Amino acid sequence: MTREGLLTSAPEPFTAPCVHCGRTTTAPVVVGVTERASGPPMVQYACPQDAARYGAGPSPEDEIG
Repeated sequence: MTREGLLTSAPEPFTAPCVHCGRTTTAPVVVGVTERASGPPMVQYACPQDAARYGAGPSPEDEIG
């Protein structure tokens, strides 16, 4: 590790607005992707508190084991 590597500031974390509440979150969860006719797809993010509304992550009906 170099001295410059130790003294430089860390990069800013990735942030995204939540599609439900609109707050900016530093822990976005992908909850949807919208394909577009031209250009890359639009990725929709939710904050961890609202991600379950969109089916992200395990649900109570999922079996563990």
